[in-house]
Amino acid sequence: MANLWDLMRDCIPDDHARQVTSRYYLDEVMTSPGAPDRVVDLGCGRGTSAALFRRHDPKVRWVGVDIRDSPEARQHRPGGVPLVHFDGVHLPFRSDAVPLIYSHQVFEHVSRPRELLAEVGRVLRPGGLFIGSTSQFEPYHSFSLWNYTPYGFRVLVEEAGLALEEIRPSLDGVTLIMRSYDHRRKTEYGRYWDEESPLNTEIDGWAKDTKRRTALVNLRKLTFCGQFAFRVAKPGRRA
Repeated sequence: MANLWDLMRDCIPDDHARQVTSRYYLDEVMTSPGAPDRVVDLGCGRGTSAALFRRHDPKVRWVGVDIRDSPEARQHRPGGVPLVHFDGVHLPFRSDAVPLIYSHQVFEHVSRPRELLAEVGRVLRPGGLFIGSTSQFEPYHSFSLWNYTPYGFRVLVEEAGLALEEIRPSLDGVTLIMRSYDHRRKTEYGRYWDEESPLNTEIDGWAKDTKRRTALVNLRKLTFCGQFAFRVAKPGRRA
């Protein structure tokens, strides 16, 4: 029987095993040669990612997309960053037109993920990127529908004709569960988005004691992560 390493080893990085968020890939893409001049934030909510992209390129063309009844999107200010409403499946862009789609903690809320990923594949340029993060072990929040295993997410991505290039762990699932359970200490748990969470720290100690290679440390963190970040590509030559 295949284990997670057999199924995922080609997209588990071996350079470092730090926990990351979707911001990791945002910064990576926007500081790379030939950084995209246009980005779509899929499930943009209030549109806070626009400022993150514009720190790298003040002229980047940012457009947010969200469903009309999203509680977060309702907080969008009229006259602010551009926001387009859609039906949750059909993206309002031409085929092969978008160089970068960003999606921060959205797909656990998507009612029809297969169809939406197919749309991501349709509108991305050949070689274009889909980056972001989603949940694995995270308690119910804000109309969430799903939690994805890393392998399950890969299967959905590949069904859409896309390729999962890389996947990295975010904070561990035990911390997310405890944050939801122990409301008295919610603020304390919140700091673990900016530093290694407790189980990830324990895994780092295990790796040091057993002298495990970095990819295997990432594998263990991915096995128990509450959220993970990803970089997905549409096949074709990247500009």
